[in-house]
Amino acid sequence: MRHRILSYDLLPQELGTPQPDQTDYRYAAMCRALHLAIQQELTQRQRICIEKRLAGEKVKDIAADLGVASPTVTQHVKRGVRRLKHALQYSCFYPEEPL
Repeated sequence: MRHRILSYDLLPQELGTPQPDQTDYRYAAMCRALHLAIQQELTQRQRICIEKRLAGEKVKDIAADLGVASPTVTQHVKRGVRRLKHALQYSCFYPEEPL
């Protein structure tokens, strides 16, 4: 099974409006859209699980922190990713090909 490497590098600290002279305007806009989707489209539990996975925590550790089983954390992450894909498919930033 192939796993994607997720990183908080996708979410810059400064999520203000990018300037047109910025070299990577499209990347900044995509990061802003992803950040907004995480904040607005996910349930609290999905957001917590995804944020902890992005920070590099293991599923077992997240499950222990939340007091749930490991498969529950895995399901929260899967459903959260599905919701993010659904929310971002309507923006022009959703990749055409799988990562």
